[in-house]
Amino acid sequence: MAIVDGSGMVLWRSARMGERLEAAGLTCDEGSGCCAALGCAANTSAGELRCLTRLAIAGPAGLPPRPWRSADGPARAGTISADVVRAPGGALVVFDLTAPRPADAIAVPPIADVHVLALGPLSIRIDGQPMDGDWLQQRPGQTLRYLLASRSGVARSEAIAEALWPDRGPAAVANVRYCVYKVREVLDDRSLPAQSIVMRSAGGYRLDPRRLVVDVDVFGAKVLAGLEAYRAGRTHAAEALLAEALELYRGDFLADDPYAEWAFTEREYLRGLAGKALGARARIALGEDRLEVAAGCLQRMAQLEPFDSQVHQLLIQVCLRRGRRTEAMRHYSQLRLRLARAFGETPDFDLAHLAADVSGRLR
Repeated sequence: MAIVDGSGMVLWRSARMGERLEAAGLTCDEGSGCCAALGCAANTSAGELRCLTRLAIAGPAGLPPRPWRSADGPARAGTISADVVRAPGGALVVFDLTAPRPADAIAVPPIADVHVLALGPLSIRIDGQPMDGDWLQQRPGQTLRYLLASRSGVARSEAIAEALWPDRGPAAVANVRYCVYKVREVLDDRSLPAQSIVMRSAGGYRLDPRRLVVDVDVFGAKVLAGLEAYRAGRTHAAEALLAEALELYRGDFLADDPYAEWAFTEREYLRGLAGKALGARARIALGEDRLEVAAGCLQRMAQLEPFDSQVHQLLIQVCLRRGRRTEAMRHYSQLRLRLARAFGETPDFDLAHLAADVSGRLR
């Protein structure tokens, strides 16, 4: 992965990206131009912009995956794609370069027509058209949810049946087959039977990654890229990536199925990732004395971590620095009540002392 600004200058690149470009005879260092670092001339054609950065910014959805090669390399040396982050200070382009496919592999272009919003209540779009409805709350929808949670591999029919209908016994496997059929009926293009959204594989099922775009995966990639940029001191790039990622976080993973035990691990991981993104963005904002932005991030962190005393203390400090004493008192009272009910404890900081400390620093 590499981050390039709107002028085409490389701001940051991952170690893996550097290794792949070096293997192709290219050098991608911070401060270098994208055309030399990414081989733009060899990977654009007559009739289009000859710079991959400019091409991505001009496109309606960044740069879709396309074959990539070095200037002197083979025609099939990998695939490059890019997302564009629109920010007040200018656009940032996040490039991803895949490893080369084996020589005997058959290249199948991604279709990416099924867009899944799984952060918050589940919602499905196909080519922009909503496919939501009661079916998402019924057994076919439950099956789709389980396959989404298992999208990195194959889910065995028995595992699906045990997770969704543990009381039905062996007969539940037949339910799985029927539910897969119903999911296909809703989401597949019947004129293209070979491109079913649900693939049969190794005694189980998996969602076809070529057809699938999941907000969870986009969110995770942007947060990790933003955190890496933050650790590298690229605060402008970091904040733009983190802000765009956090717009995707509408709520917990599959929030409308809160008791699904099989979704718990990913749900908690994503909550933690959102907390890290909010924390990094809050620290960037506080470092630049942008208290309103910091307060918004800390408020969301407090909702994600309702018992984290340090988060609430920092939020209250920001409220006091902004002169919002009533708001600070409300946050403190809510924390005190919550801790008393859940643990029989009180906050480990005193509001009066905290207010005095903030007041002293402002003088």
